[in-house]
Amino acid sequence: MLLVIIASIILLMKVAAIGPVATWSWLWVLSPWLVVLLWWEVIAPMIGWDKRVAEKRMRAEEKSAQEHKKKQRGF
Repeated sequence: MLLVIIASIILLMKVAAIGPVATWSWLWVLSPWLVVLLWWEVIAPMIGWDKRVAEKRMRAEEKSAQEHKKKQRGF
C-alpha cells in the first residue's frame, strides 16, 4: 500500500510539474505502478500471501460470529 501512495505522489508531481520529478522520463514515473501490478497479480498469489490474508479474515469473522452467538444466548 505504501508503494501505491508513493507512486501516486510521484505521478501527481509529474502531472503538476512540481520539483525535479517534472524533468523525469515517464518511464521512471510509471515504473512504481509496474511494480505494484507485478506484486498484486504475480508475486502475492505465487507466494500464497493473498490466501493467507483471506483465511485469517475468515477465522476472525467466524470467531466474531461465535462470540456474538454466545452473547445472544447469555453465556
